[in-house]
Amino acid sequence: MSHIVRPATMNDLPGLVALLEHVDPGMITMPQTREEMEKRVQRSEHAFERPAQPPEGEAYFLILEDEGRIVGTSSIFTNLGSQRPFYSYRVIRESKSSPETGISVELDMLHLVNDHHGDAELGTLFILPERRGGGRGRLLSFARLMLIAAEPYRFGPRIMAEIRGWTDDDQVSPFWEAVGRKFFHMDYRVADAMSAKDHRFIADLMPRFPICADLLPEDARAVIAKAHDKARPARSLLESQGFRYNNVVDIFDAGPCVESFTDSIDIVRNAERMTAKDWVAGKAEAKGLLARADFKHFAATTFRPEDDRQSVIDRLGMSNTDEVMTYQFREPRTWRIQN
Repeated sequence: MSHIVRPATMNDLPGLVALLEHVDPGMITMPQTREEMEKRVQRSEHAFERPAQPPEGEAYFLILEDEGRIVGTSSIFTNLGSQRPFYSYRVIRESKSSPETGISVELDMLHLVNDHHGDAELGTLFILPERRGGGRGRLLSFARLMLIAAEPYRFGPRIMAEIRGWTDDDQVSPFWEAVGRKFFHMDYRVADAMSAKDHRFIADLMPRFPICADLLPEDARAVIAKAHDKARPARSLLESQGFRYNNVVDIFDAGPCVESFTDSIDIVRNAERMTAKDWVAGKAEAKGLLARADFKHFAATTFRPEDDRQSVIDRLGMSNTDEVMTYQFREPRTWRIQN
């Protein structure tokens, strides 16, 4: 096991560009060209060099390195809505009743909102298909949370993630066909790609009034807040850390948005700090994460109870006097109603 997650640098540009031919076009937070990738890496390098202070719209771009090869990416985008609105639909259930007829109804209404203003967003989670499995996805996803735990004030009070919505085998979104296409008169992928660059057209073309979900076709209603089959593992990982769906969905494919207060994320609450020397001298009863606590030189990897601990420290290029953060994986949180 030699995979690590670390910040992308300009030296990684050829490897990152090589990933692009394997990326699903639906991942709009991933740069699509060499020029866009170069700008993303430069923006990330600037973010990591920035002094520790409240967020101003940074992009932190991480890579997964496996046996020296770049095989995956993930990102954190801060201060959503600071440069342009971040639109979503909030699903609000409204009740109506008629005393004269004795009839009561409940209707789901879709309200266009900018509720995630100021939040940080987790995105760009991608791993080469042949390198998926073996804990790599969990490392790549949770490394972002370890980065947040290193200096939480850089990311703001709340973290969210848009989970990819359901589409059929031909990449057709029933929700888009029933709603978005009526107002935008363009293909789903075109609108989704445009939204990554400019949200003004959404405010210009979307109706200001709520949309009654009960008037939509059945196939469109059925996919509201339904994750794409390939996105379910990513959602489950975040939910294991305390993220929850809060009745907000993507305006294009109706994929669920999950969120958590920063200080409620399990890794942020429970990651421990110590010197590398003290960690090497300790023992673990479960698998976990180990990361460099130095924000500018952040790197993270996984460990097992049976691993030689000094070799894990060496993998991250640390000395025994460096400060580390460690987190042991735990059982996913469950919510039960007590009788």
